[in-house]
Amino acid sequence: MPRFGNLLSPTFGKFLVTGLGGVVVNLGSFQLMLTLGVHALLASPIAIELSIIFNFLLNNYWTFRKRSLAGKRRVRGLKYHLVSFATLLLSYGTFVLLSVLFANVPLVFLQGCAIAPAGVLNYSVNSLWTFREATDEGSGDVRESTG
Repeated sequence: MPRFGNLLSPTFGKFLVTGLGGVVVNLGSFQLMLTLGVHALLASPIAIELSIIFNFLLNNYWTFRKRSLAGKRRVRGLKYHLVSFATLLLSYGTFVLLSVLFANVPLVFLQGCAIAPAGVLNYSVNSLWTFREATDEGSGDVRESTG
């Protein structure tokens, strides 16, 4: 199936819903930390990490539940964090850049804008690597159910 077709799949729809939940976790925790007096440049990566943990759990147990996944859950968690670290760098770098360029715009809006650039890349890499289906061939993959 062509890659564009994968972006229209039910799995991608679930990934988007999960991502929206992660946005709520990200922006909610970010705003809470700002309200508590945490500096924005510290609150941003903490909020991102909280959303990464939320998203992994929901993706592992809901989005990709129907797949017979390769590897163990803890290895998937590590892979998800590696992919998410790259997206964290992209999101955080975007946040810092937007904060400099648009100093008068509310920080929560800039944090929200900084989430967007990594979405499709995040899905593609996680779908193909982190949550890939185990093969039937003798490749050494260990099948593990997510349920």
